[in-house]
Amino acid sequence: MAQTCAPLPTPGTNGLPVGPAAADSGKVAEGDDSRARLERLKVEFEANAARPLPATAVPGATKAWRDHRRVIKAAIGLLLLIVLGWMPVRALLQATSTEAVVNAPIISLRAPIEGEIEQGPLAVTVGSELIPGQTILRIVNSRADHSRLADLRRLIDQIGNDREGILARIAELTALHDDLGNQVRIFQDGRVRQLTARAAELGSELTVARINRDTAAKALARVQPMVGSGSITAATLEKYTREAHVTAETYLTIEHRLAALNVELQAARQGTFIGDSYNDRPRSSQRVDEVSQRLAELKADLRERDARLATLRKELAEEAKLYEEKSAAKLVAPVASRVWEMLTAPGESVVRGQDLVRLLDCSAVVVTAAVGESVYNRLHIGQSAEFRLRGDTAAYAGRIISLTGMSAANANFAIQASSLVKEPFRVTVRLPALDLANECKVGRTGRVTFGE
Repeated sequence: MAQTCAPLPTPGTNGLPVGPAAADSGKVAEGDDSRARLERLKVEFEANAARPLPATAVPGATKAWRDHRRVIKAAIGLLLLIVLGWMPVRALLQATSTEAVVNAPIISLRAPIEGEIEQGPLAVTVGSELIPGQTILRIVNSRADHSRLADLRRLIDQIGNDREGILARIAELTALHDDLGNQVRIFQDGRVRQLTARAAELGSELTVARINRDTAAKALARVQPMVGSGSITAATLEKYTREAHVTAETYLTIEHRLAALNVELQAARQGTFIGDSYNDRPRSSQRVDEVSQRLAELKADLRERDARLATLRKELAEEAKLYEEKSAAKLVAPVASRVWEMLTAPGESVVRGQDLVRLLDCSAVVVTAAVGESVYNRLHIGQSAEFRLRGDTAAYAGRIISLTGMSAANANFAIQASSLVKEPFRVTVRLPALDLANECKVGRTGRVTFGE
């Protein structure tokens, strides 16, 4: 719709003044002209609005599409309304916590002995991550009692010296025993040879006596028939008879002496010496017995010293271990953890049982949550739960391990349940997945959603 507007007059044209008075009059004329144009525009707008629109033919397809588009828009709007409305409704229907915080047990390490604190090989401070067995601090007690240890060492040295003396005496007596044994053997060999020679001598004498006996017996047999004829006198017969008896008795005497000598020889060969001027054993043999008895006593003493030494060395090892435990000790991390609090410093003197370090047990991370009464009454031990850190979309699955309600149950956790103040009912959830993540996120807040 075309609209025509009259051109505005400009100063200096159509006879309008150009000076100050003309400028003032021009402003008034210009304001009247603007109001006139506004009036004209208003009249033309009302005329155009009142004019009927020309009838145009709308195709059927376009009209149908326009109707369908309205339905689609309505359906989309309804769907958005349902979705956006369901989310808060669903949140209201789910059992969730009002506040929740990542928590972990606290491990308190106390001084096992009294002494002075020394820094470990690695400088451990608050927040340091520790592996199992890692040294945190050392405690050195320079005033530990070691008198029992010194007594045991002195006693062991004394018994060791006694043992050396016994060994020396055993060595000396063993040499003497061997020497006396050689003397006994030499004496026995000489005595056996002596008796053997005497036996041979008596054997020869016995042979001579047997010859003399036989000769005398034959001579007596020859002269006996002569007595009747008177060839010999009675005195001669008595002489031959006497000689026959003497030689026979001499033979028997030598035979008995030889038998006795053989008995003595046989005993000498067996180590027993038989004689009129000495006992059954020589002095050297008796000394061998005395030395053997003394050796047996010394060996018994040596065995007793060895047994005593073994017992004392065992006691010494135990006492040394006990002294080592009393004189120095290490504080080590029992599990994978993080230093939560240091209660001492190098150079400080501590007493036994004093708290030194508190650690976070990162292997047993839990979530402490506060819930309302209605939610709490629907929960039970072992119920599934899901935790999300605030500002994080990752979900960690777990299960309820404790329901303490409104009671202020003591728990050795880094963050006490009493610090959650929005609701009075407390729930503890175990999160194995958070343990596997190997992150000790104690203090991080989030939200727990409980399963059915």
